[in-house]
Amino acid sequence: MKKWMLVLVALFVSVSAFSQTCLDDVWQCLRSNQVPKAKKFMDACMAENPDNASVWLMQANVNVYQYRYDLERMAKDPSLTPRYPNAIEDAYNGFLKAMSLDKNVTPKTGMFGPKEGQQVLADPFKEMAKKAQSNGKTDDALKYYGYAAKCYELSAEKINAAGMYFDMAVVYITMNDKANCTKMLEKSIAAVPDISPLAYIQLYENYEDLKDTVKCGEIITKAQKAFASNEKQLVELYPTMMRYYSTIGDNENLLAIVDKAIATGDINMMADCATYLTNAKAYAKAEQVLTDALTKEPNNFKLLKGMGYRYAMEYYDIMDRRQKAMNSRQYEEATRIFQSEERKTAMQNAHDWCDKAYKVDSDNLENNLILREMKVQLQLLPIPQELNDKINARMQQK
Repeated sequence: MKKWMLVLVALFVSVSAFSQTCLDDVWQCLRSNQVPKAKKFMDACMAENPDNASVWLMQANVNVYQYRYDLERMAKDPSLTPRYPNAIEDAYNGFLKAMSLDKNVTPKTGMFGPKEGQQVLADPFKEMAKKAQSNGKTDDALKYYGYAAKCYELSAEKINAAGMYFDMAVVYITMNDKANCTKMLEKSIAAVPDISPLAYIQLYENYEDLKDTVKCGEIITKAQKAFASNEKQLVELYPTMMRYYSTIGDNENLLAIVDKAIATGDINMMADCATYLTNAKAYAKAEQVLTDALTKEPNNFKLLKGMGYRYAMEYYDIMDRRQKAMNSRQYEEATRIFQSEERKTAMQNAHDWCDKAYKVDSDNLENNLILREMKVQLQLLPIPQELNDKINARMQQK
């Protein structure tokens, strides 16, 4: 029995001695920047010690050097290609393997430990992900963003990790994979709640597509809390917030946000603000908002269309009052409403503003439908064939 124990001890010592000698050779090569030579020694070490944590740790370090070696070569001569194209991934997996074999494994002087090694790979993975994304290689982009996120998390760089999840969400959007896009956005805001208003806007739209108003409400609440102290970023959420409150019929909160949006003077939000005011029958205020905006951008289609919509809705309201009078057999009142200047003015203005919008963009279905109806009501017949053709073409597309 003692003899067998001595044999095992001797075997262990000889293997350990071999691995240490081998690793010393690799280490010396790396210290003198002899990367190709270090790789040859490393291959021998791995063949003889496939389950040794120190060997895996050194192998990971060799791959870091190989990655940097290629960068230096290609910086001097851009026509060159990587000699070790998988070096950075092999380094990442090597660090993980070393930790799985021995969580307390320590590196040689000047080398990276497993956690430190993963941390230094974060930025390279990020750059590789962005390059893959710009080249349309979505699978590679997602893989490298995922690696980068884990490396940043390991070094407690939450803002960078959250950024990687957000970038992954953007890739999933291009793939029309809304389920995974949602998962990545959720992870992004969980790591850093104020990562970006765009994260909440896209999340809202994903849940809006699913007609999940409960989740939409949760997103709005989280966003308001996340950017409560940053009004500039909160402003970016106003259009989405207005859409949400309009969807659930919360006019009080809707109009409160509309007022805040108007106060910003942001021309891009004025058409939406006017539409919500029009729907709330605040016609005078809607008109003032549009008038002020049109002085700055007189040919803005959305503003012109918004003014046409404002008068059309007023016209429909007037006609609803006439119909109620008819239903109540108040025929004189119904006649008075029909013959009123109020009705004629609303009808004429709806036509004129929609016609102005049509001259800027003749392919908008909603504007074209109102324009044609007003032409019928004003007896401006026949209807231009071009207008009918454009409406029919868009209806067929829908």
